[in-house]
Amino acid sequence: MRLSVFTVLVLVVAGLAFGDDAVSDSLVRLTVSDFMSALQSGDGTAAATMFSAQAMDQVDVMLVTVKQNLDRDPETTMGHLADVGYSVELEEAEDWETEEYLAATLSLPMMSARYMPYEIEISAVTLDGRSAVVDMVFRTVSGVEIPQQAVLSYEDDMWKVTSFMGITAFP
Repeated sequence: MRLSVFTVLVLVVAGLAFGDDAVSDSLVRLTVSDFMSALQSGDGTAAATMFSAQAMDQVDVMLVTVKQNLDRDPETTMGHLADVGYSVELEEAEDWETEEYLAATLSLPMMSARYMPYEIEISAVTLDGRSAVVDMVFRTVSGVEIPQQAVLSYEDDMWKVTSFMGITAFP
């Protein structure tokens, strides 16, 4: 009996995850909080898994630029990568896949330092089918407030980040 009740509960919650605005709102808020935590802690691998396909397209464009620079001037490009904190060999950088490049980038100390001073407060989530707009405030310890919006997309049975304060402004 317990197993069947548990199974029904899981199916109901899974069914509500996309259809029930209250559940979706909670899942969006959780995704934003988890994403911010991953950025602050320098867990680039975890943060990278939360990028939407649209955000990954932007990262891919940046990676193409890095690879073009490696082709043109490998020594200068590798020096720049090292200067900003990447610890990668030329051959590895030339073979980077988008997800690897993104995880390495989001793991850089300068990236976690960018988000560390803030705590976020989510003030509203607006759901529109498979997308969500999150109104939030980034707040510093001294009380400075920076209003921001994040955009999330529902894909692969989860909410993923499409835009979030500076996620595609890489070093």
